Amino acid sequence: MSIIEKVFGIDISKYQKNMNLDLAKKEGVKFTIIRAMYGNKKDDSFENNYLKAKKSNLDVGVYWWTRAVNEEQAKEEVDILINTCLKNKKFEYPIYIDVEDKLLSNLGKEKVDKIIESALKKLESRGYYAGIYMNKDWYDNKCNGNILSKRYSFWFARWSKIEQKDFPMWQFGGETNYLRSNKVAGVICDQNYCYVNLPDIIKKLGKNGYEKNSENKVYDNNKSNVSEIIYVVKKNDTLSLIAKKYGTTYQKIAALNNISNPNKIYVGQKIKIKTSIKNSTNNSNKNNTNYYIVKKGDTLIKISKKYNTTVAKLVSLNNIKNANKIYTGEKLRIK
Repeated sequence: MSIIEKVFGIDISKYQKNMNLDLAKKEGVKFTIIRAMYGNKKDDSFENNYLKAKKSNLDVGVYWWTRAVNEEQAKEEVDILINTCLKNKKFEYPIYIDVEDKLLSNLGKEKVDKIIESALKKLESRGYYAGIYMNKDWYDNKCNGNILSKRYSFWFARWSKIEQKDFPMWQFGGETNYLRSNKVAGVICDQNYCYVNLPDIIKKLGKNGYEKNSENKVYDNNKSNVSEIIYVVKKNDTLSLIAKKYGTTYQKIAALNNISNPNKIYVGQKIKIKTSIKNSTNNSNKNNTNYYIVKKGDTLIKISKKYNTTVAKLVSLNNIKNANKIYTGEKLRIK
């Protein structure tokens, strides 16, 4: 997994309106996720909480507690959210839909999935980085959490001592807290660990009020030296390992492929990678070892002739089980 050192944060609403966020920061808080709405009603303390968080130099995300029972209502909530809360502001963490209301609890998994997706797709179409908050019961029983978590950044709530590192963010406690005091800056609040560098991803993608920065335009000023490949994910791969292999970063790969959760890639997934030709062909060119990136239409016979070697040697060097099956973007050792 592309795990960073876990970052400590809190989520707040009108119930923490008097919290001293400067003191919270001194106690180790790095970010806060602020409630913007309850259904279609704006949280009374949203604006003040946002201003205080920014003044304290905390990274900020948003959640709203949805009460939508169909797709149209979900889209209407998003319109209100954008126009009354998000517009003309910057957020370093995702915009999360909070799915826990009793109104949705008996709709069935498929309908809840559609409500969530209709809301988040609209958010994405307006330039926001969208995510989902829910607890284990909802994840397992009220929607298809295992499917949704492959598409959207997940904020998983489970008050426990056991870390939930399968998700980008974990809410580990609130009133009940098994890891630390349930108070921050003297106020009871929900507490979280984030395992993914979401601010970096969001800024590089140009989401949540940020402009797409130049670092995301890989080698735009030297296109002749750029190689774009398709890499097929193998067992035990992580974005960090793949990035290291091709001389890039996991953030750039995530941005290029619209991967919302860098911790979740799967075997057989095709990933675009932009890297310098030097990195893509000679990144591991030590001790006179050469590598080749498979292109569309390549076969082992063609490659062996090109490099004056044999199919048998290529098969041996690369532990290839089926000489007739190589993949575009695959990295082959030549010698």
